[in-house]
Amino acid sequence: MRALVRALVATLVCVLALGACSSGGSDDDPDDGGSADVGAATTSSAAPAPEDLAAALAEVCVEVTAGIDAFNYGDLDETVARFEAAVPLAEAAAEEAPSAETEAMLEAVRYYADLPADDYLEASASSPEFLRHKNTTLTLCNYQGPPADGPSSGVEA
Repeated sequence: MRALVRALVATLVCVLALGACSSGGSDDDPDDGGSADVGAATTSSAAPAPEDLAAALAEVCVEVTAGIDAFNYGDLDETVARFEAAVPLAEAAAEEAPSAETEAMLEAVRYYADLPADDYLEASASSPEFLRHKNTTLTLCNYQGPPADGPSSGVEA
């Protein structure tokens, strides 16, 4: 748990530092790729404490981790199913602990839930959006890699 909190704190520091240096888009520009939305989350409300953020994302990360494991084992239908299950959890987390991190996680799980299973491999190899969301999920869930003993059941702690 401490490792997750440390990772979330480090992520928060990086996101805030990048946000300060980013030219980003404005809320007036609908074609800015949504970058203003993530920045707006940090300015419209106080960021949750790292332990609150970790608690808010805990259930989301169970599904996200299972989805990543399924992807790593080549079960793309299970990958999509796990991210579909993560969407309502991420929506609740974004409401419970509004922040750039919970908004980024919500955006990531929606992206992966909406991505057809047949498109995962090509997107993982060539899509900057896939890579951006991959970085979000791996970092916020402190993903350490798939279990050595085989595909995830999604029930491990």
